[in-house]
Amino acid sequence: MPLKANYTEFHMNRINPDEVKSQYRSSEAVSHYEAAAIDIGLWRSEEAVFRRIFTNEQTLLELGCGAGRISLGMWELGYRGVMGTDFSREMITTARRLAGKLGYSVPLRVADATKLAFEDHMFGGVIFGFNGIMQIPSRESRQQALKEMRRVTEPDGRGVFTTHDRSVGSPVGFWQDERERWRHGKQDSRLDAFGDLIMSSDYGKTFIHIPEREEIVEDLQVSGWTLLEDAMRSEIASEPDDVKQFSTDCRFWVVENLI
Repeated sequence: MPLKANYTEFHMNRINPDEVKSQYRSSEAVSHYEAAAIDIGLWRSEEAVFRRIFTNEQTLLELGCGAGRISLGMWELGYRGVMGTDFSREMITTARRLAGKLGYSVPLRVADATKLAFEDHMFGGVIFGFNGIMQIPSRESRQQALKEMRRVTEPDGRGVFTTHDRSVGSPVGFWQDERERWRHGKQDSRLDAFGDLIMSSDYGKTFIHIPEREEIVEDLQVSGWTLLEDAMRSEIASEPDDVKQFSTDCRFWVVENLI
């Protein structure tokens, strides 16, 4: 989504996970993600990375699956061990309906990425696509999600997730203006740290954190993941226009659980 911060509403309380969840329980958001699952499916970049990193025999956990765009796409590629999860029950209900229509036996369940109800080392690999981890408010909570992802991944198992990158593709002057707002205390009072945004989207206002690369490298160190590689989506594959309209360029992260 394009960078367009919204400063029209000010509240004393910090944005919290329940508020973010409510955004993704709305009929508008569910319809938006359902359309993406039906009309867009896996990005070329996602398919290229997943095929290279994961084998068809592995059990894979997807976090933030929405209406099933990635999980159902993985099933179509022959990945029969993938499980999709999302913190929005409405998203999971929609994903189950789509899977049923297609005849795909993909298990789908409600789950919170910061406190997963799975045993240690249960999955061969983990996926958190479409910059979903950056829609968790607070850096501490995002680090906790990374720790949980690692906990449920088997030794030497790998993870793939995506984030935006402040240093790549942002409108000229956008982050300089943002820094000035923060320096003068004029940022939205709900936001916790520089890089946090409340953005306008096709389905309302959404929270997202836009990091720099160094921030994610630090978070991986804190959470115990070993960074194998990272690259911008545009460096991995040329995407069609519908994908570019659905999501602006983002950085893919490939990590390994070395124990």
